Amino acid sequence: MPSSYTGAEKRRIAWLAIKAGKQSLAGDRNADTIDPNVKREMDRIEERAADRGAREVQALQKRLSEARNAAATAKTAMRTSSGKERSNARREMHDQEAAARRVERELRRYQ
Repeated sequence: MPSSYTGAEKRRIAWLAIKAGKQSLAGDRNADTIDPNVKREMDRIEERAADRGAREVQALQKRLSEARNAAATAKTAMRTSSGKERSNARREMHDQEAAARRVERELRRYQ
């Protein structure tokens, strides 16, 4: 599942990783010396980021469906019109298709 971290979460994870590394180096090689609170906090951050990422993917999929429908409607309008109206409809169709491609590119970041 895709995750979406905020800047603060990224900084906190980096700080926790450094803290866990120090604890690991300071302790026994054969024992887990990392504080359980550090592990729990990292897990909480990961859960929030995964939930946020899933919600963003869902919203992008909805937006993509709407953009594709708008592009299809614009294409139909272009095909059924003539003259000056047709060129305006063609421009609108290209704009709608470009918007759908932008949403598709953004959605690919999560996959």
